[in-house]
Amino acid sequence: MKRALCACLWLLASVAVSAQDRGATVFNQNCAVCHQPKGEGAPGFAPKLAGTLVERSKTEAGRRYLAQLVVSGMMGPIISGGEKFNDAMPGFAALSDEEIVAVLAYVMGELNGASTELLVKPDDVLAARRQPMSPAAVRRLRER
Repeated sequence: MKRALCACLWLLASVAVSAQDRGATVFNQNCAVCHQPKGEGAPGFAPKLAGTLVERSKTEAGRRYLAQLVVSGMMGPIISGGEKFNDAMPGFAALSDEEIVAVLAYVMGELNGASTELLVKPDDVLAARRQPMSPAAVRRLRER
């Protein structure tokens, strides 16, 4: 019985690590080119992600916005961390739901220290896919 319990716990831990690793891989393949490998951003080009998103993720609307942002992209002027940006982020709707959940878990967990209850859920990604938005509409959503 103990052996089976240990094996089960090991399997759960390895799945969690695999999901975290997958999120880091997706981030490095798709996001790091603009937001930089550790999410520190590129001044005047791409906002910093590390340490900046916990407040937004504290609400359901904020988590849905983050899912919509990744699915649809964003275009137009924003202020982030006191710095102005006016560029476009492409949408990543071509990623699977699992990849989007994993990359947002990496960004929120690893780069922002958010607890698991503040992470974007698969239902948030599904809702974003069901209601596609233009990148300009996502920017307006951000302002709410």
